[in-house]
Amino acid sequence: MNCPLCDTENIKKLEKIDKKSLIGLYKKATGEDFSYLISQDIDFCECNNCKLRFYDPLTTGDEKFYNSLQKFEWYYLDDKEEYVYAKDYISSTDRVLEVGSGKGAFAKHIDTKDYVGLDFSRQAKNMAQQNGIVVENELIEDYAEKHPHEFDVVVSFQVLEHVSNPKQFIESKIKTLKKGGRLIIAVPSEDSFLKYATNVILNMPPHHVTRWSDTTFKYIADIYNLTIETIYHEKVQDVHKSWYLTTLIANSISANKIINTSFFYKFKNKFAGLIGRFLSRGLKNEMLPNGLSVLVVLKKV
Repeated sequence: MNCPLCDTENIKKLEKIDKKSLIGLYKKATGEDFSYLISQDIDFCECNNCKLRFYDPLTTGDEKFYNSLQKFEWYYLDDKEEYVYAKDYISSTDRVLEVGSGKGAFAKHIDTKDYVGLDFSRQAKNMAQQNGIVVENELIEDYAEKHPHEFDVVVSFQVLEHVSNPKQFIESKIKTLKKGGRLIIAVPSEDSFLKYATNVILNMPPHHVTRWSDTTFKYIADIYNLTIETIYHEKVQDVHKSWYLTTLIANSISANKIINTSFFYKFKNKFAGLIGRFLSRGLKNEMLPNGLSVLVVLKKV
């Protein structure tokens, strides 16, 4: 087993995920049976070189999987804090490529009209076309071969953690950038309380297959001769305050695992939840730690 980012064999296994438990959690949360995607137990690993955390095997969702998630209103949000922050790095004359664009919601937040989105969901493409937004059903690896050095800005929001080939994915995005162009990436932050949360199925296969820390992004900048312009961590959002405190309290009682369906965990989490909801009333904004997402802006030298 090699790291999917830096290809080293210097890997440590952190935890094993039982396939039946994972299938059961997805079934409970979505009503769907994804056993056809989850065919074996999964190892959760960390690379000792670049510090990328990843799952082995890197089992990713298919179009049917993602279409089943699109029925939830929260899945493709039209407004995100990271959109507001990212647009400050994009001018009205920039040519913008968004990889994993969904229905192209970000296009509505920027002034430039020279926007192209890439997404493998035909349903997302149809939704984009209804709003006059250009979205193509094409992989970035193929698109980069035909469009090298054409874009001023390449963005992806909550996409990198989904792909099974992060090295090729990042290299292809860099290839489409002009010299001096910006690469903007937003992902769930492994430097947040999410790292310690339990039974968060959307942070596990076949939805997420990698986990990203600031250290890993600094490795990427060094390897690909990129300059880091900013690493921006959102704060814990109001809607997540209780979850943050519940996770903190539960992990103080005993170390949390990625998946835990035991009676003890359910009791511990219920107890922690009661305290967490109470304490969240007094949790002021200046007390808040890193929230779920981080946005990184890198410049191609």
